[in-house]
Amino acid sequence: MDRFVSIYNDKVEYDLPDNINIYDTTLRDGEQTPGVFFSIDEKIEIAHKLDELGIPQIEAGFPRVSDNEKEAVKQIANEGLDASIICLTRTKKEDINAALDADVDGIITFMGLSDLHLKVKMKKSREEVNQICMNAVDYAKDHGLYVAFSAEDATRTELPKLIDIYKQAEEHHADRIHIADTTGSINPFAMRYLVKNIREAIDIEIALHCHNDFGMAVANSIAGLMEGATSISTTVNGIGERAGNASLEELIMNLKLLYNKDLGFNTEVIHELSQLVSKYSEIPIPDSKAIVGNNVFRHESGIHVDAILQDPLSYEPYLPEMIGTKRQIVLGKHSGKAAVAEKLNTLNIEVDNEKLLEIVNLVKQEREKGEDITNDKFDEILLKANIQR
Repeated sequence: MDRFVSIYNDKVEYDLPDNINIYDTTLRDGEQTPGVFFSIDEKIEIAHKLDELGIPQIEAGFPRVSDNEKEAVKQIANEGLDASIICLTRTKKEDINAALDADVDGIITFMGLSDLHLKVKMKKSREEVNQICMNAVDYAKDHGLYVAFSAEDATRTELPKLIDIYKQAEEHHADRIHIADTTGSINPFAMRYLVKNIREAIDIEIALHCHNDFGMAVANSIAGLMEGATSISTTVNGIGERAGNASLEELIMNLKLLYNKDLGFNTEVIHELSQLVSKYSEIPIPDSKAIVGNNVFRHESGIHVDAILQDPLSYEPYLPEMIGTKRQIVLGKHSGKAAVAEKLNTLNIEVDNEKLLEIVNLVKQEREKGEDITNDKFDEILLKANIQR
């Protein structure tokens, strides 16, 4: 058995879609994290790793930003990946032309549609703005692109106004509409309400682009799936503007293990992908980060270690190999005999119980001095205990 999650998860029926599409935006929204810049080669390497994971749709960038960005998107589009390649555009012909030049399969074209966004950014009437949006949808469709229309700041836009623009997008043959929780300020129950009402009004695919300002991006994404959304935006490690986006690895593993919805991803790639994005973004992964944090499969407490050495699932909901990583037993202040005995076993050292207790106490003393119990430090401890390796 490679997992043991709550026995109560199976007591609930989850009305999830048969087919769920994850489109990853690490290379676009993830790169919009302040201070982050991916080179073309780095973007291509990340795209290949996303493809190896099995991501069906990669949002490769925003071609209109710069010639370098357009070239990066174009190279990814011509890498022969299994994933379809899409990009972001404003509702402007020049943006869509840049996307066409980049050889993408499709676009996400967006417009801020809350009253606040119209007032601050557009300074035009809603009717004028809606027409600009539909002109962009028509232009992109006329040029053979897959077209997703995104209402930026959708979760702060009144429902009748949202339904009106989404109906227009459907009538203009958009392939998908996006609900963007631009400020990450909706909760899962409200997301269910919003998606349910939009789902009842339109008959095209609904996507969710959730930000994590309140730590709810993954929960909001799953809540939307419950009411008929079928496409979710993610980033590796949850990077992105402000508090980031819905975390790819968290969404995949939540669906797979807590909701029994296996999307067929090669999850053994997750750890390597996470490390790659952390390296190139230069954003360290917090030790306590769900799924990919260094402490997720790292144990020190003697009580925990003793049980884990007998059966890892006693203190882990799934085995680390499932995401391509390994368990770590750490020696420190809270270590007991089991952890030290395991360490000695890896070194092919046998000791009696009295000597084992001596080593345990030496480990605790060194850690309480502020010393990390590295391999070299453990060798010093062995010498203090008169044990030669």
